[in-house]
This record gives sequence, structure tokens and C-alpha cells, in this order.
Amino acid sequence: MSEPEPRCVHYQFVHVALRTLVFQEPRLATALWELDDPGPLLDDIALQVVRACRGRGEGGEIRADQLTLHKLRLGGYPCMILEMPEPIATTEAYMLAILGRPSLGGAEQAEGEDDGRARYFTLEHSSHRPAPHTVLGEWTGEGSHLNMGGGPEPSVEAFVAELARFVLD
Repeated sequence: MSEPEPRCVHYQFVHVALRTLVFQEPRLATALWELDDPGPLLDDIALQVVRACRGRGEGGEIRADQLTLHKLRLGGYPCMILEMPEPIATTEAYMLAILGRPSLGGAEQAEGEDDGRARYFTLEHSSHRPAPHTVLGEWTGEGSHLNMGGGPEPSVEAFVAELARFVLD
């Protein structure tokens, strides 16, 4: 039996639409952090993705009520974890993380800290890896995808712990 192809809406939401907006429109990350209910904003992004996928002849649906947003701090950095619907194919993400930006959470950048650019991480499903079948990835603002190897179990706690290893060590 062949492996399923990634669903257009699942892949495009994580790896294209949200990533592009985070890097090209910094106010998006700030809005996600500050809004009590980011559902309408996430629904707007999802709707654009659904329309684009349907325009390619691919179906699928994604809505804010299928997503769970967690807001926390990782070290001194604001961090948002967005849990996605359960992935079914390699490259679909269990969750993603948007990490840091001086404007997030009202924190000022301290001397010696990085330039404040957001970082965008993914915890992706991979049927090619041993259990827990995850891969940790990072997208850069320039559009490069960095494969950081096997990832942790697909839980928010394990993902945050793995991010801390990369970001704080």
C-alpha cells in the first residue's frame, strides 16, 4: 500500500500561508499573541488556503476550531504553539511554533540578544522514521527549510522541551 499524499490544506496552511505571513507581516505574530480569541484571524488564513487548494482541484477543509493555540514563554522569548489536526502523511505537521519577536509580549530586546526575528519551527509526521515518526524542522525568513532530524513524541510538552534544547542551549 502506498503512502498517502499530504493534504493540500494541511500542508499549505503550515508550510506556506502561515509561515509566509509570519515572516512577511510581523504584525500577524503580534496579533496572534495579543488577541484573546485569534480564531477569526486563523479562520481568515484557513479560508484563503482552502480557496487556493480548491482552485488547484484539491479538496479539504481547515478551520480555527480544529486548531489549538498555546501561548507560553521559552526562556525569555514569547512562544506560540499551534496544534494542527492529526497528520496522515509525511510532511504534514502535528504542530508548529512561532518563537520570539521583541514586540511579542511587550518585552524589549536586551543588549546581546538576537535581532528579534521570529523563528518558525514545525513538528512533522514522517512515516520514514522510527516511532514516534516525527521530524523537527525550521523554516527561515528566506524560505529555506532546515531538517533538524528526528523529533520528539507529538505532544506540546515534548515539542517545547525539544525547542528549548535548540534555542536555549
